[in-house]
Amino acid sequence: MSLTVRHGLMLGTWWKISAREFSTVRQETLAAKVAKYAAKRPNPVNIQSWMSEFGQPKQLAEFLCHEMPIRYAERIRCIETISEWRHVEELAAVHDIQLNAFETFSQQQRTQWEDASQFKAMVEDVQLEDRRTKFLLMQAAQKLRAQRQSDSFTDPFSLELNKFLDDFLLSRLGCNMLMGQYLACTTSRSSIVNPQCDAFEICQKAADEVKRRCRNSQGRVPLLNVRAFTMSGQMATEGHVPRFSYIPGILMHVVRELLKNSCQASLELAKSEAELEDMPIDVIVCADKQHVVIRITDCARGIPRHVGSKIWSYLYSGSPTAMTGLSFGYGIGLPLSRLHARYLGGSLDLVSLPGYGVDAYLSLPRVETDLVETIPDNVEQDATEVSQQINLLTL
Repeated sequence: MSLTVRHGLMLGTWWKISAREFSTVRQETLAAKVAKYAAKRPNPVNIQSWMSEFGQPKQLAEFLCHEMPIRYAERIRCIETISEWRHVEELAAVHDIQLNAFETFSQQQRTQWEDASQFKAMVEDVQLEDRRTKFLLMQAAQKLRAQRQSDSFTDPFSLELNKFLDDFLLSRLGCNMLMGQYLACTTSRSSIVNPQCDAFEICQKAADEVKRRCRNSQGRVPLLNVRAFTMSGQMATEGHVPRFSYIPGILMHVVRELLKNSCQASLELAKSEAELEDMPIDVIVCADKQHVVIRITDCARGIPRHVGSKIWSYLYSGSPTAMTGLSFGYGIGLPLSRLHARYLGGSLDLVSLPGYGVDAYLSLPRVETDLVETIPDNVEQDATEVSQQINLLTL
């Protein structure tokens, strides 16, 4: 073999080694950058900002470039606290999705976010890639539970896993809402927030949608009554129903999920049309100056006592005979609905009346100053480790 050929092989080997080394350095630098942002605190947005400065694409784009890396970094570090994350294919995929979005936002320059069309395309790409996240997370959670041989919903690992999913999905919801706001700003809609959100109208729309799904999938429809009341206790007429500043999409999501559960339970229990007519589902919308409260009541005999708090677990699927056509997700509708309620300072509670039915209470703040994002910020790291990783950025 000639010296030239041998020299060429040596050069080829040198370049391969350099590529691997470059990749390692890049990963270490990116990890340090994630650590730097994860050490920062997220900045919750209040409803007034949504309707004022964040109604302008440029101002919101600038905020997203500063805020999104913090929230994505937080979720990345959350995943990395799970020791097996690299060995669970779905969780590693979620990690990659978060990391790609983190890089995308953290690398944005002023000239890029000032270009509305370019920034809009970037946001749409991030949201498109994120669509798989929820499904991948649920698959990963079940695999992790099987690997840890966690048979109880209340053992330490299951509780820890549910806390992880709660925090991760709540943070993800906030990012999606802010990105959705940006896309609304750049289209005919000015905001995803409605300063005159009509809770009664949304409940009626949710009821109509669920009834349509019942009819199409089961051929039967439970009785669904939606009523609104004023603070004086009178039946509210048009123009006097409770209104407040809120994101209609969130309210629609929660009410629809609750109605779906009530309708499914009623249809499974009633063996005839006559029985179904004796099991009405009532929706009451009312408010005072501080809160809008929605109560949904069914007569489907309640939640079995042995189920208890399992209904709030992402690892528990309520009905093994879930009806085709009524399912809106992955069997995690109730915990996700509670997250949606919590996002802007609200709450969702269920009261089971054994042998009778279930009362669901959705309470949402009505005062604009109380409508503030709830964003988890609970990843604790060793300060020395964070400092060492951040120092890599200056090398």
